[in-house]
Amino acid sequence: MLLYRLLFFSLLILATSLSNVIAQDKPAGKVSGYVFGDYFYKIGGDSTGSGSQYSTLGKDQQAFQFRRLYLYYDHTFDDRFSAQFLLEGNDKTFTDGKHGVFVKTAYLEWKNIFANSNLWFGLIPTPTWSLLSEKVWNYRSIEKTVADFRGLGSASDIGIGIRGKFDEGGTVNYVAMIGNGNGQKPENNKYKKYYASLNVKPVKELVIEGYVDFEPAANEKDKTTFKGFAAYQSEHITVGAEAVTQIQKKATSTGDDRSPLGLSFFAWAPIPGSENFNAFARFDFYNPDTKVSSAGFKEAFITAGLDYMPIKNVHIMPNVWVNTFSNKASGGTNRDADVVGRITFFVVYK
Repeated sequence: MLLYRLLFFSLLILATSLSNVIAQDKPAGKVSGYVFGDYFYKIGGDSTGSGSQYSTLGKDQQAFQFRRLYLYYDHTFDDRFSAQFLLEGNDKTFTDGKHGVFVKTAYLEWKNIFANSNLWFGLIPTPTWSLLSEKVWNYRSIEKTVADFRGLGSASDIGIGIRGKFDEGGTVNYVAMIGNGNGQKPENNKYKKYYASLNVKPVKELVIEGYVDFEPAANEKDKTTFKGFAAYQSEHITVGAEAVTQIQKKATSTGDDRSPLGLSFFAWAPIPGSENFNAFARFDFYNPDTKVSSAGFKEAFITAGLDYMPIKNVHIMPNVWVNTFSNKASGGTNRDADVVGRITFFVVYK
């Protein structure tokens, strides 16, 4: 494993050096990336839960942590062909107790394979959240989008996809993709996952998206995901809403279907009179199974904070992170909310 990493970084340094030595109108290769993490202190909650980064930690737990490390290499062959290779490290990737990395994307893009449409092949970003809702939310450094947070898809998948627009102005845009359905892992069955997204911009500030994916599986344990997203963006404020549900066939031990539901509402904006501060807030509702009304917990996620930018691409963000629980069983045992105070840092390098 160490040998592979050393080989990759050696090749990366060599490719970057060659691109600087050879005179070109446009550099062939570009290295970029970003890092974000926190100092956190768990103010409230216990360690009996699962499903979030803080649910298994006891009250008063505190630490400095990296939550994501990205290293991109983008290569331009000519006006039509380009490629990307992305390594990710996060708070769940460890090798011998140290931070490790894995391949997040590795693909070739053929631009304008036909009018206003690009073809991707390889380990490519999915349209589940990577291409639109995460970018509009703008604060992945604080938390994942609701579909990502609740494990209702994958950010990338090995397959082939096409994305484009139906008009020159980009009023109506689409993404269609076929993938293994196993994320960044190698395929382990014969089934494929099918993705489709359509977004419309009726006016410059407004975007509306409809999304669906279908993943067949053995023994009729199919999964179908539906998602709707809408956002208004201006220079003064961004507000958005997202709803996602998934039908998981024969998902329980008794062979019943399961249907999780997530709703998310967010806003962020520059603070008037300041060039260096944004404020942000978000509220999510999540029901892990809408087909069960008397067992399990409904959850509500809340975050809010300030984004201080002393210089471009450097962010320091004091914020609060809260996940509450409501027992669906009448008279059932209550569970304390996970309440975490954080100072998050986010650094982009290009």
